Amino acid sequence: MLGAGAGCVGVAAADGKLLWSYSKVANGTASIPTPIVDGDFVFCSSGYGTGSALLKLSKEGDGVKAEEMYFLPGSQFQNHHGGMIHIGDYIYSGHGHNQGFPICVEMKTGKIVWGGKQRGPGTGSAAVVFADGQLYFRYENGLMALVDANAEAYQLNGTFKIPDVSGPSWSHPVVVGGKLYLREQNNLFVYRLK
Repeated sequence: MLGAGAGCVGVAAADGKLLWSYSKVANGTASIPTPIVDGDFVFCSSGYGTGSALLKLSKEGDGVKAEEMYFLPGSQFQNHHGGMIHIGDYIYSGHGHNQGFPICVEMKTGKIVWGGKQRGPGTGSAAVVFADGQLYFRYENGLMALVDANAEAYQLNGTFKIPDVSGPSWSHPVVVGGKLYLREQNNLFVYRLK
């Protein structure tokens, strides 16, 4: 039985049989971000000072082998919670344990393209969603930021404050049908994007 923070694992959808596991991103508390899958590659990350890794999956006998292509220590890239966005060859997210520093990483190489050391406009962790060529960063302090999904450079396009923030603002933003949905504790705010 695998416990919380056990790292990244693959299981058979039919019966839940463990196919492979990778414990270098385990931390003993929680592995929160959903891994990114691109063909035979899996990019996984965890907070609590742990880090990130790119794995390559291949058939091995009757099972699956997960081979580490690279590992980035937590000081270079860790996504605590808030998710990661995969666009083309790049991964965009907030970096750092409860930091949400905007970052762009080249998935296949682990190269930090931009960010990771600079504070975005908000504070605390950042939940991120992508729509219409833009990244929507929602910071723990209730600030929303619009950032270009561009690997060339970090470009902040605007910010606004979510009303009635009374605690950590951690819910993930959702964009559907030209509208941005933001849950804030017991309230739901909807913004027209078109």
